[in-house]
Amino acid sequence: MHTIKTYNQISNRGLSRFSAKDYIVAGDAIGGDAILLRSHKLTIDEVGDARAVARAGAGTNNVPVADCTERGVVVFNTPGANANAVKELVLCGLLLASRGIIPGIAFAESQAHLSDHAELSKLMEQEKKRFAGSEIAGKTLGVIGLGAIGSLVAEMAIGLGMKVNGFDPALSVEAAWRLPSKVKRIENLSSLVANSDFITLHLPAIEATRGLINDEIFNAMRPGTSLINFARDEIVDAEALLRALDAEKLGRYVCDFPRHELMGRDDVI
Repeated sequence: MHTIKTYNQISNRGLSRFSAKDYIVAGDAIGGDAILLRSHKLTIDEVGDARAVARAGAGTNNVPVADCTERGVVVFNTPGANANAVKELVLCGLLLASRGIIPGIAFAESQAHLSDHAELSKLMEQEKKRFAGSEIAGKTLGVIGLGAIGSLVAEMAIGLGMKVNGFDPALSVEAAWRLPSKVKRIENLSSLVANSDFITLHLPAIEATRGLINDEIFNAMRPGTSLINFARDEIVDAEALLRALDAEKLGRYVCDFPRHELMGRDDVI
């Protein structure tokens, strides 16, 4: 019998693969032969006597890999396991960034005092052009990171009629085979951002990528570019991001990493 200690909420679809007769899988497990986690920031003390640490996700930046290596503890991830889910989030981000969906909803809800249906309908018809935004078909999407997620995002964008540029200096042969033939590989990051209307990040948070999107990269962007980050908060230099937004160099920032200084801004989703 083996014990696996879990952190965070792990899908039962995955946990059910561990048969009850061979494994004890629980968040309150004492000790544990292995650890299974998602976003929990694991410390080496929590590793204890575990022989393996598995992350249900693409990166391992919340696991003390170096310390585990010293102890001989195996650390592995599950790249691509959430690729489709992230792809769909990117689609949502593209539409929210290009269309006035959120301000349109806010405007409609602000008219709750109007009880006359005809009056309300007339007002909505008059004002809806304010929130039309623009189509994404024909626009260029720059994909930074062409692994399991990035290749799916590229394929989706091509299906929506977008042009796709891709940048990934560490692209593997396997990943290259997954890429649609219509993706134009760009060897220089500044060139990619300078020729993209939308940019989406799909990179792990490692030493080489922390602060990758900095003042130099923001300055290379077209005015009004939208940046989508469902990868890692640390990839974008927070101070440079604020400068780019304030200077209207960046038109929209879409992410799932809330920061106090970004709250309440119309150009941040």
